[in-house]
Amino acid sequence: MSPPRTAHDRLRIAIISTPRSGNTWVREALGRIYDVKHFARHIMRDGDWHELPDECLLQIHWRREPDFVERLRENGFRVLVVARHPFDVLLSILHVVIYDVDSERWLNGQHGDERCLWGAMPRSRPFIDYAKSQRAAELLAVSCDWWHDTAMIRVRYEDMVANPEAEWQRLVSVLGPPRGQSFAEVLAETSLERQRRYSINNHFWKGKPGLWRELLPAAEANEIFRSLQWCFEVLGYVCDPDPNLDAGTADANWIQFAGEELGRTLRNYSAGVRNVLDHMNAHCEHVNAQAAADRRDRDHFRDEFHRLETHLAQFEGLTGFSLRAARVVQKLQALVLARFGKRPVRRSP
Repeated sequence: MSPPRTAHDRLRIAIISTPRSGNTWVREALGRIYDVKHFARHIMRDGDWHELPDECLLQIHWRREPDFVERLRENGFRVLVVARHPFDVLLSILHVVIYDVDSERWLNGQHGDERCLWGAMPRSRPFIDYAKSQRAAELLAVSCDWWHDTAMIRVRYEDMVANPEAEWQRLVSVLGPPRGQSFAEVLAETSLERQRRYSINNHFWKGKPGLWRELLPAAEANEIFRSLQWCFEVLGYVCDPDPNLDAGTADANWIQFAGEELGRTLRNYSAGVRNVLDHMNAHCEHVNAQAAADRRDRDHFRDEFHRLETHLAQFEGLTGFSLRAARVVQKLQALVLARFGKRPVRRSP
């Protein structure tokens, strides 16, 4: 048996990045590699830190504020930050808000929410204005805050997709020997195809690096870039839109990408509704059958009650010996019924 881990070598990792950067993928994969519990939180209050297990992975989107940094240090957390191309992040946000209303809890709702994106397209003014807004800048700044510190454990989403096994090997060399599943098992169980199958809110979409070049023509990309150049520079990305992408093709691509999933979602939803209705119908049939049985029982008890009332009426006015004799006769009748299964035949004197 290996010796227990001390406070100095226990595994406590905080995965802190901009939403839609691949945080969930990294957390779930590391949880399997190291066989530790992992949690996703929108905010950490004072009491929450004490409830965490001795070893764990904590996923959270939070700016690098001094109090938060001190909390991480006090609780023995190392920070892992994930970077992803800002345009791919923004388009992933545009996609997920169709299904996930929880985005309003990102950064505790600082500088707004994503409601303006409902029904928008990549080239639409609502999306472009959102991408240039303080709300988008606040979200993108999360990865930027932590990325510029070279002491952080840094991961690029694009590298994880291009060569996942090499990236996991690199992380393991930093975090320590794996204690759980093999890389092959982890890659199979956390693949996008498998994650999509079990996701209830379409959390996992295309996952394709550079997808933005099929959805943002040069004019729209350059307009957004002018507001977000600081983020590109910190994370080391470039704005190099496809010069051959025209507006019509970009719109058609979005309709195809988003429409295929929306159609699949509606089909799955319809199938789910049908299953619920079938279950409800079966339950109604069971309730109706039970109600019919209850009515039969009620009618039986009512008839039995009337029979007893009629039977007891014959004892009215009897007292003393006559009443006791009648009761003896009644018991004899019951014995005969129990023995022969029918009432005794009365004979004329």
